[in-house]
Amino acid sequence: MSAWLTKQINDVATPAGIATPAIRSQVLEALQEIDARIAELNRSLQEKYHVAPGRELVKFYMKGGNAFECIRDPLGEAAMRNGGGMSDWDTQIIVDPWAPVPLQAIIYGLLEELVTDTMIQAGVDIALAAGDFADETVARWTTRRADLNGVNYSAYALEYDDPQSLRQVFDQQRLGLWTNDRRRVSAPDIDHPERIPGILLNDAIRPFILHRLGYTWHANLPPPLPLAALSAQPPIRLPAKLPKPFPQMKADIRKPLLMELIDVTLPRRDTIEAVAVWEELAQKHIAIEEMTVSVKSPDADIAEAKPTDDIARVKLPLPDIMYHLREIATMLCEIADGSSRHPDKLERRFERFKKIWVLGGQEQIRHILSKMAGVADIDANPPAHMENVTQCIEKYGGDLKDAILGDEDAAFTPARRLMDWIAQRTAEQDHSFTKNGLVSLSWLKDFDRGRNELREIVDEVAKGVPDVVEGALEAAYSDDLVLIRFLEENEYLTPRQIGLSGVFRAAVIRVRTPMQVDALGTLFLARFGLHFDGPKSAEAEHSVRYRAYGVPRATGITHELTMVAFDKGKATTYLSITTATPGEAPFRRDAVNPYVNFASLPEIAAQRKIAAALIEDYLIRNVISRQYEALKTLLPVV
Repeated sequence: MSAWLTKQINDVATPAGIATPAIRSQVLEALQEIDARIAELNRSLQEKYHVAPGRELVKFYMKGGNAFECIRDPLGEAAMRNGGGMSDWDTQIIVDPWAPVPLQAIIYGLLEELVTDTMIQAGVDIALAAGDFADETVARWTTRRADLNGVNYSAYALEYDDPQSLRQVFDQQRLGLWTNDRRRVSAPDIDHPERIPGILLNDAIRPFILHRLGYTWHANLPPPLPLAALSAQPPIRLPAKLPKPFPQMKADIRKPLLMELIDVTLPRRDTIEAVAVWEELAQKHIAIEEMTVSVKSPDADIAEAKPTDDIARVKLPLPDIMYHLREIATMLCEIADGSSRHPDKLERRFERFKKIWVLGGQEQIRHILSKMAGVADIDANPPAHMENVTQCIEKYGGDLKDAILGDEDAAFTPARRLMDWIAQRTAEQDHSFTKNGLVSLSWLKDFDRGRNELREIVDEVAKGVPDVVEGALEAAYSDDLVLIRFLEENEYLTPRQIGLSGVFRAAVIRVRTPMQVDALGTLFLARFGLHFDGPKSAEAEHSVRYRAYGVPRATGITHELTMVAFDKGKATTYLSITTATPGEAPFRRDAVNPYVNFASLPEIAAQRKIAAALIEDYLIRNVISRQYEALKTLLPVV
């Protein structure tokens, strides 16, 4: 029902009595205003907080269906006449996750004020242009509710919420208590203030903060008839078996229905999601370009370069088509591993995947899918079709079902292979714990083997350190088993739900000087079979990705380097080298073997955060995210 409502207010191509072109034009102006104000925010950070010139700490871009339609055909109807597609405009703001923590906190506060203020003004502008859309929407509902995507909603009447509200939801980490504040939105100086859309700021949905501009409605059943009226009614004969729509028609739908206009999402500070999104931009995996989006009158020529017939013309930051590929591929992965809340949208996901495929760049698409699957080549030695994936395609594939299952469509084949790889590896991860919640024997053996291999590598590399940087070297294991053992001792969290990534080799090495960090880093890169990870390195047998950085600590900035080694596309090793002192990065000795050290949990958390920036593997990133959130639950690891 919410999807139907959202389409009514955003369908510029067929307004049919609703002022959708005028409403969309105000939406575009608001999006351009947010973009301009974020650019100004980046400049002001340089002036007020002495941020280095040219360093942008905040980025903003469009995403979702409207952005896809515009980037797919920049000169087409969606981009040049309709101001996008028939859905609400989805957008994202991302803050540099490597910026100093206090500065990030300031930026998040400024962004909340910026977005809310822009939405409030946009709401007033939309109200002035909206016309009597609510009555027209109710009239449409009355004629179409009997068959809404195959569901009969005839029993329900739509009711527009008057007044709309500004709602703010914060969790206890933000304010020290949970709040759900709601107040009326109004502008007494305009006609029809009831047409101002509502605003939602939801800071209680991990791992994102959501700002939403749109109207809320409710679906209600008619009130029951009085007893006297009931007695006057003729008897009703119900069929022995009620049709399927009836069971869900028992009561009013208490949850508000959403008629959305703008969504702005912001990954929460200090989350793996924030790191992942930022790195995709920083590493140029995603390119963002300012492009023209306009709303024109129905009889205007979209090829006309002059904006004389434009109702609105704006410049918006649109990500390239490969961003949308990653977005769709992630959704397919979520269906494959069972975490998706919308498996019923599988047909739409495959449909969009094919639209991306036919635009070209198939080699790059295969490369991205290989990275996400954690394999060297998505087309080489594909796994057998997984039963859960096949069942999902059969159930939700719709008109595309036979083409997907037939394995003959060049576009659908790699998409299905991605799902099969994810489903197979998910099944393997499910066997990492016993029924009693303990790490399985086979995985314990893998950790033992990985630790022995890593010890041999560290010993071998340490012998090759030049005399000029020789010094005391100390190493500690930082693999998933170290984390799981702590969780088992803690007894508050369930290790099985957090999971194991399948990376069996991980360590933190302490050295004395930055020169040692550089020397050891060079030797380890060579030892792991260095192939600098560029656009064409997916087929390499071995590759290494790394990041050098500084960490503020009590005694100053420590110099650090973290690398991830890959074997045939899959991450196999995390290795961090740091100049932190034993007091800053303490190691813990094994209670059984005094010659074995374990890294501290804050160091493990920091290593995982860097690793997430270097890994594109969907499943490993998900496990890292759960591990990092678990550590934040128990420790102040920021």
